[in-house]
Amino acid sequence: STGERQELSCGWAFQKLFTSDGMPVPSKTYELLLNGGTPYERGVEVDPSLSRRAGSGVLHQLISLKKQPVLVVKLRSLSTQSKDILNLLPETLIGSMCYIHLLIFYRQILGDALLRDRINMQSAELICNPILATFPQLMDQPDLMDALRSAWADRERTLKRSEKHCIYLHGNVFKCCSSVQRDREFLKSVFILVYHDSAFPLLRSTLLPSYKWAEEESEASRWRVIADFLRKSQENDGALQSLLSSENTQTAFDISELAYDFLGETRKNNPTV
Repeated sequence: STGERQELSCGWAFQKLFTSDGMPVPSKTYELLLNGGTPYERGVEVDPSLSRRAGSGVLHQLISLKKQPVLVVKLRSLSTQSKDILNLLPETLIGSMCYIHLLIFYRQILGDALLRDRINMQSAELICNPILATFPQLMDQPDLMDALRSAWADRERTLKRSEKHCIYLHGNVFKCCSSVQRDREFLKSVFILVYHDSAFPLLRSTLLPSYKWAEEESEASRWRVIADFLRKSQENDGALQSLLSSENTQTAFDISELAYDFLGETRKNNPTV
C-alpha cells in the first residue's frame, strides 16, 4: 500500500428535478438504485458479486435486487423565508445551508466594491479588500468556515434588539422593515469586524497546520489551534492582542492578502487579457 489518500466513488444515481412539462417533481423521498462505474457507462453494478450469487429464478432475482445498494434522497419544498435568502445568491450553488448567511454578506460586500465604491466602472484595477481577496480560500477549508460561523454567531448574540430588528440573518430567518438599508450597512460593518478578528488572522497563522483532506490528526490539530484563537479573541474583545503576542506568528506578508482581482480567473484562462 502506498498510503495515498483519494476520493473513491461508492456509486452514482440520477434523479430528475423537473418533469417533461417543466414542473418540479413531487416533494417526497426517493430510493435510487446505485450504479457502478461512471455515468457514461450503463449496466455496471456496484457489487457484481450479489448477482453472481443469485440463482436464475425470479424470486432469487428479486431478492438480489433488494440487496443492491440504494441512495435515499429526500426532496422537500422550501419555506418562504428560505426562498427570500436564496434569492440573494446565484441560481446554481452547491454547498451547505449553514454557510448561506456568510455567503450573503460576501456577495453584498462584493456588490458594494464593484458597483458602488468604484470611481470608474471601466477600471480593471486591483481592489483593496481583505475579505474579497481571502474569502474564496475559506470555502476550501470547512473548519475555517465553521470558525467564522461560530465567531459570527457569538457576536450576533451580543447585538442589541434594536440593532438587528430589521434584518436578522440566522439559519432560515429573514425579516425586513422600513430601515432595511441602514441596518444592512450596520450588520455588514459588524461582519467585517468579525471576519478580521477570526478567519483572516487564522489564514496566515504559522501555528495552523496545512489543510489535508480526510486526515483526522491534521483536522484535530487545526481545530485545537482554531478553538484556542477564537477563545482568546473573545476574551480580549478582538484579535489584536493575539496578533501582537510573540507566541502567535504570521506568514510573510503577501499583497494577495489585500488585493482582489475580479478578472483573475479570466487572466488565468487567457494570459493575454
